[in-house]
Amino acid sequence: MQSIPYVSRISGGLKAGKAIFIQGSVPSGCESFVVNLKCGESEGDDIAFQIKPQFSSDRMVLNSRQHGSWGKEEKLELPLKQASGFDLIIRYLTIVIFNLKVYLNGSEVGRFQHRISLDRVIALSVGGEVSVTNVAFTEYFLSCFLSIPYVSRISGGLKAGKAIFIQGSVPFVVNLKCGESEGDDIAFQIKPQFSSDRMVLNSRQHGSWGKEEKLELPLKQRYLTIVIFNLKVYLNGSEVGRFQHRISLDRVIALSVGGEVSVTNVAFTEVSDKPLLHIFSDCINAAKNDILP
Repeated sequence: MQSIPYVSRISGGLKAGKAIFIQGSVPSGCESFVVNLKCGESEGDDIAFQIKPQFSSDRMVLNSRQHGSWGKEEKLELPLKQASGFDLIIRYLTIVIFNLKVYLNGSEVGRFQHRISLDRVIALSVGGEVSVTNVAFTEYFLSCFLSIPYVSRISGGLKAGKAIFIQGSVPFVVNLKCGESEGDDIAFQIKPQFSSDRMVLNSRQHGSWGKEEKLELPLKQRYLTIVIFNLKVYLNGSEVGRFQHRISLDRVIALSVGGEVSVTNVAFTEVSDKPLLHIFSDCINAAKNDILP
């Protein structure tokens, strides 16, 4: 859990292709919270982009502040409710007139025409009545609805310190595979089963499945953010299980996702070997996946 107000310098600034992932929750009775992309870490520095969900009016306000003066507010419908979890993604795009896009829980909810050069943005701040669990900065980000079954080669393989981010709706199956073909060995499979409130972990070698490991599935919502790091599984920011590998992870070269699922985001990121909640507070340089467009 990150302390609020949360301020972090954005390593390398907000350059083209960099995405910011924020995960957190808003308590019952919350009136508003703010996310700022700033030109410095001090309170009075210019704000190139502010996102301010206002629950009293069911609106999300976008704005900027320059030389102490706020610009004209842009108001959007707010698709969040109090006492709910959220995933917030901010992306600086190099297409269309360099717009900023905002995604909430996988869906694009707004764009902002920047009024301050984004080359000046060097810091992120979060404040208000909000609990933030994860923050990540990635250099490479894919956002679109991917065709299912989805198969992608993992550039460089699943080496130590590589994390995989997947966002989508369920039910689904996620496989870390030793090849891209259907019959290749599966070093690690994650299969949520909502009918039994269980998440099944397993592996398949030489065509034979191993013994299932079943964990309690702590989630009821059907939109999830999954992070796989050192064979630990995190759902919406919380660790829910770990898997003792039965197949050498040096053999893992592919990710596949199947089932009745809509996958919106996939990212492969290099991180250091430390607790995940601390990892997310660092500026992470993502390992570019050359297979993704």
